[in-house]
Amino acid sequence: LGIQVTNGTADLYSTSGHYLSAYEHSEIGVGLSYWRLMSKDYAFAFDAGLGGFQEKDQSSLAGQGDSKYSQSSYRVRIGGDRAVKVGDRAILYFGPGIEFWQGKAKFEGPEFPAFESKAVNRFAFSGRIGGVMMLSPAAGLNVSVGRYYGLASVSDGGAKSSWWPSGFHASCGVLFKI
Repeated sequence: LGIQVTNGTADLYSTSGHYLSAYEHSEIGVGLSYWRLMSKDYAFAFDAGLGGFQEKDQSSLAGQGDSKYSQSSYRVRIGGDRAVKVGDRAILYFGPGIEFWQGKAKFEGPEFPAFESKAVNRFAFSGRIGGVMMLSPAAGLNVSVGRYYGLASVSDGGAKSSWWPSGFHASCGVLFKI
């Protein structure tokens, strides 16, 4: 069982007239992972997490209110990893997975009407590579990096948008043998 700090890419949208316009934004978060060796060199992997981002912009004009942007998301990934033991206390792993991500954004400010987006859904194939370094028989450190390629879609007020995003994700944290 692992607890991690994560970063990734959010796939979101804004309105543009009667259309929806997609954009990407970075996000940071926290995650939980479960990794179980099914044989000496293959593991089942499950990850879930929450992500987000916040920005506050202050005007140079006196008395002008602040503009705020925020985003929130969650993700779930299931996959399989090929595992290679390196010495007595380390494992390298790599493998594919499938992922579901959902997120939304919110804009607030004095110069434009407040806007909260509908939830964007993304289904993706992902691949990652990582390593585990055991610090004791029961606890260790885990780090991984990877990419995803998928399909994102959203519908808002009769307008629809879908696109084929790709992005980066990474995590690092502690793990405990259970």
